[in-house]
Amino acid sequence: MSTVWQVSKDLQKAILDCSERCLYISMKWAAELLDGIDYDKLEASKDSSDNNQRYEDCRLLDSSLTELENNKYLYARALFEVRQFDNAAFVLAQFTAPKLRFLRLYAKYLAGEKRKEEQSQDIMGPMDDSSADNTELTAIFDELDPLYENRELDAFCLYLYGVVLRKRKANQKATEVLLESVKEYPYFWSAWMELATMVDTRKMFQDLQAVLDQTFPKHIMKDLFLAHMALQLHQPADLFRSLMEPISASFPRSTYIKSQWATLRYDLLEYNEAEELFDELRNMNPYRLDDMDIFSNLLFVKDSKEKLSVLAHQSERIDKYRPETCCIIANYYSVKSEIAKSIEYFKKALKLNRNYHLAWTLLGHDYMEMKNSNAAIECYRRAINLNHKDFRAWYGLGQTYEILKLPYYAIYYYEKSAELRPHDPRMWVALGNCFESLDRDNQARDCYKRASLCENADKETAWLRLARVFQKTGNLDAAATYYKQVLELDEQDRHLNESEEIGDALLFLAKYEMNRFRYREASDYAKIAADFPYPYNEEAKALLEELRARGRASNG
Repeated sequence: MSTVWQVSKDLQKAILDCSERCLYISMKWAAELLDGIDYDKLEASKDSSDNNQRYEDCRLLDSSLTELENNKYLYARALFEVRQFDNAAFVLAQFTAPKLRFLRLYAKYLAGEKRKEEQSQDIMGPMDDSSADNTELTAIFDELDPLYENRELDAFCLYLYGVVLRKRKANQKATEVLLESVKEYPYFWSAWMELATMVDTRKMFQDLQAVLDQTFPKHIMKDLFLAHMALQLHQPADLFRSLMEPISASFPRSTYIKSQWATLRYDLLEYNEAEELFDELRNMNPYRLDDMDIFSNLLFVKDSKEKLSVLAHQSERIDKYRPETCCIIANYYSVKSEIAKSIEYFKKALKLNRNYHLAWTLLGHDYMEMKNSNAAIECYRRAINLNHKDFRAWYGLGQTYEILKLPYYAIYYYEKSAELRPHDPRMWVALGNCFESLDRDNQARDCYKRASLCENADKETAWLRLARVFQKTGNLDAAATYYKQVLELDEQDRHLNESEEIGDALLFLAKYEMNRFRYREASDYAKIAADFPYPYNEEAKALLEELRARGRASNG
């Protein structure tokens, strides 16, 4: 892997190059990573010949351009920065220098995106047109396609060409083009993120990883990308750790890397550890709103109303018009059960960024709370269209169709969510419930077994379901084994859950032991069940009477 000094120089150059092309997200990402570097390692890895080296790219004018091209570029960039995209494209209409061509076509692309959003601003309303297209795509494609065939595109135009190909559903070619872009300019984060949208399955991830390992044998950008994808596709945590730990050592103060670790803990359902990392992240930079929407989800799950209230108010003071801020405020109202206000703020987030897939998913959850299943389904579908890796949207669709008593549809969506989150027991329990409702008991059993083997599994729930399936199919010995394991868990917790399922388990075990003439064990289970509410106490008392009668008969 490159030295810290070399990585530092490459990041500095990436910031300047992306800034020149108004690629603000990539510029910000590179600057944020650079800000977290370990300066002791930086000094130690300096090459003495490079000690005073500075990039000259920071000069205002580009020596590769004529004076006219420089002046036109500066004018177009000023227009771009005030969001006059059509005007910027017009000013550069006659110029073909790579930097000018990119800025012209990128401005044209963003103008088309802006018009598309203006046509569909009525979120979930009568004027909401989710099928609106960017009308500039064809013109951009027609210009870039022949240039690509002639190998005349630089890394930045390759990126834009890849974006256009993806929008036109040419995913395989888009992947090839984006790989060319990152190969030519590895520190271009937007190209990596666009490449990430091409990867929907674990098989695709593994294939891409093999290609990248050959193209970039040792490169920090490859490792950062693969770590990001490992999170997105819920790969085993060990893969993420193996990729990110060496980078974390060189960038100990990087807020981006800290946020990735916090997100990993959240995905692993290690909520307390995740909360500690998010708190550290906020202490490092209290004005950073990136990933605070994930933090707000965590606080929602933990029912931390006060902390979520503080986060919402602070985010609103920093920037009330950030989509993340609207999402945080929506989660705050949702945790207070003020669903109408929550929906309002999720819609505000989507007006600011229609491609905000997390907001679509959470809006779907709110509509389910309001029992508006049609609106919920539409929201979940839009989330999936934007991000096929959003397991929450797939799971939400499964829940919705299960409530609508359409189990075959529910199974399809639960299988999708389980494919994305194979180590999440909730996915397997939900899928098992659907199979069980259709009397597909063998498949239900397999799902519950998968759930019980997951890390952080709710073993009580999984074992109760397994016991129920075995009881239903006549395998009483196996059912008894799992019911006993559940009761042992409760004894270890020193708290017996007086639920219907535990009551059923106790009565089953009492009868099971009685039929095997183990009257003492049967009596023990029945006595516990006798303390349960009606009807378990009545049935338990009847069993105890029968056991006493059998005992008297055997003594006589």
